[in-house]
Amino acid sequence: MSLRRFRLGVLAALALSASAFLWWRFAADGRALERRREAVALEAATAVRRAIAAGEALEPAVRRIGEARGLVVRVLCPRPAPAGCPAEAAPLDAALLDMLRRDEAPRPVVGGVIAPLKDADDWDVVGAVQITPTNAAGRPSLARPAVSLPLAALVLAAAWLLRWGAHIPERRRRETLTAWSFLGLPVLHLVVFALVPVGFTIYLAFHQWDLVAAEKPFVGLANFRELARDRLFWTTLRNTALYVLYVPVTMAAALGLAVLLNRRRGGERLLRAVVFLPFVTSTVAIGIIWQWMFNADFGLVNYALGFLGVPPLDWLGSPRTALLSIVVVTIWTQVGYQMVVFLAGLQGVPQSYYDAALVDGASPWQRFRHVTLPLLRPVILFVLVTGIISGFQVFTLVYLMTEGGPLHSTDVLVYRIYQTAWEFLRFGYASAMAVVLFGVLLVVTVVQFRLLGKRIEYV
Repeated sequence: MSLRRFRLGVLAALALSASAFLWWRFAADGRALERRREAVALEAATAVRRAIAAGEALEPAVRRIGEARGLVVRVLCPRPAPAGCPAEAAPLDAALLDMLRRDEAPRPVVGGVIAPLKDADDWDVVGAVQITPTNAAGRPSLARPAVSLPLAALVLAAAWLLRWGAHIPERRRRETLTAWSFLGLPVLHLVVFALVPVGFTIYLAFHQWDLVAAEKPFVGLANFRELARDRLFWTTLRNTALYVLYVPVTMAAALGLAVLLNRRRGGERLLRAVVFLPFVTSTVAIGIIWQWMFNADFGLVNYALGFLGVPPLDWLGSPRTALLSIVVVTIWTQVGYQMVVFLAGLQGVPQSYYDAALVDGASPWQRFRHVTLPLLRPVILFVLVTGIISGFQVFTLVYLMTEGGPLHSTDVLVYRIYQTAWEFLRFGYASAMAVVLFGVLLVVTVVQFRLLGKRIEYV
């Protein structure tokens, strides 16, 4: 490829990438603005319903609600006006009212959004509230750092490529471009779905960010300072650390099963499949089934313990046993996967090592300690690191079985992040928790590699 064609290709790729990014950014801004307006419309409809229920005059109440949000608010009612909808409201088309009653969701209209207005009991849709912005605030805009920084990065990358191409021989340039033609899509996938979300999470952690407010100010380390004072955050961190203790227990059980099932005694394939089956079963199904098994009144666990004279326990309803119950379910789920990994490691150990140990008179325990364990260190490191990372990210079982209760005894970090973001709509604070979780995992992983990585012996 000649230098001129290379330069034209780089400039064309830059123009195409910039156009695609600007189109995506503008579309994303439009969708975000639409969601924000829908949320504000629902909030305004709720405020109007409360004002009507409190007996306020319609016009002053609507003006007050609109001025507080920078909106023009109109109340619409069908004719004749039903109970709970003021008669002085503007008329509402019957077909639009039927659509609002059907899904009870806000709908875009010309210049704004219309949301359902419910009666005082918050039961039936009796009218609608229409909001219209009074200014251009919140319109999709391209003049902000979220757009200028990526475009600047694209320009710098193009300049670097042009400079690189001018000093590289044509053959090497052709080989490099051929290699990137294979690596381009995987690298793009990694950047878009891994690096960009991580960078955006870090960005959110330093802002006060929610879906309703148009302003998203930079707050610096305020979210992290609040985390340091948040007792509930430290409780979730402690619960997560206690939960992660299942990893060494599961590893010991999985290694024991792998050693037992590595021998050819007949039926070992069936036993391997039985032990591995929980790992490939849907986590949602596992959570629902074990929730029934741990039921205090008619659960199978209490029924079985009754034969041993153990009184029934409220496994998921007591702070003493709730986290332990989830740990038991996790061990039952993960032991099969770790057993398969250990089996692969055991089958990679040369038989000659064991034969030499037998000649030297080593006992089974000595062969396991001095031959099997040293050669399994790469596998042990892999299982330990992946197990701890998976343990810190536990969510589904907690969400299905306890929802963080009772008394926050099973409230773990990822569940707290989810609840803070999607229930309390504090995305900046939730992102700060995610950044702390990333830092904890990074430190724990580095420590594990320092302790075990240097002593690995490869066969």
